[in-house]
Amino acid sequence: MPTASTSRALAIAGTLMLVSLPAHALRCGTDIVDEDDLMFEVEQACGAPLSRQVIGYVDSMVYGDRIRVMNIEEWIYKINRDHYSLEFEGNRLQRITRIR
Repeated sequence: MPTASTSRALAIAGTLMLVSLPAHALRCGTDIVDEDDLMFEVEQACGAPLSRQVIGYVDSMVYGDRIRVMNIEEWIYKINRDHYSLEFEGNRLQRITRIR
């Protein structure tokens, strides 16, 4: 039979599992943005970012020539006291990183 402290620890762990978000998702108010979401969905859920800049490009070889096929963009959001970097390739969210 589990002890009271074991039962309490299991209850706390279960509660934390219910309220925590996966590392690839971010809560913006009542909405959740997730990897593979579109830019307009993120902006609709979270509003305008603090910073938005092109940080790189994805290139492709076509008939021996390198052509730029999409931008890599980083958006910075401040949610509560934390800052998050959201990285988009083309129009799709690829990575969400907590930066402080």
